[in-house]
Amino acid sequence: MLTSRSTLTRDQIIEDALSHGRSLAWQEKWVAGVQAGIEAADRGDFANEEEIATVLNKYSQA
Repeated sequence: MLTSRSTLTRDQIIEDALSHGRSLAWQEKWVAGVQAGIEAADRGDFANEEEIATVLNKYSQA
């Protein structure tokens, strides 16, 4: 449940979703993605310098 993984109350989550035009399902998916990223970081699973440079070069030319 979203409220068990957030510092926000149920009412705050609903208010945030409504005020930003996001569904609760979107909020749940976003929190799950953040949690997956934290878990990957905890494992030391990061992009290497070459991968970072590739992304930065891709978007700096756009």
